Amino acid sequence: MAENKTTITTRPATRDELQTLAKPGESLDAVINRLIGHYRSVQSRNRLAWEARIAADRQDANAVAWAERQADRLEERLAQRQAAKG
Repeated sequence: MAENKTTITTRPATRDELQTLAKPGESLDAVINRLIGHYRSVQSRNRLAWEARIAADRQDANAVAWAERQADRLEERLAQRQAAKG
């Protein structure tokens, strides 16, 4: 059974740019899927790096105290703005 296919409308320049990313004999569909995979990989690495940073900061008492002070200041500013609005 043949796979269903669809059409994606792009500018010719976009199509040409995608074609430059293609490996020899690679279809544009494969290029797009490779780019999607790369994007997801980068997003996952960024999320893991962020989570590692948060975990490390939670181990640092100074960082926790700083974050708590910042949160308190933000709460105070929000209360002041809401009071000023009436």
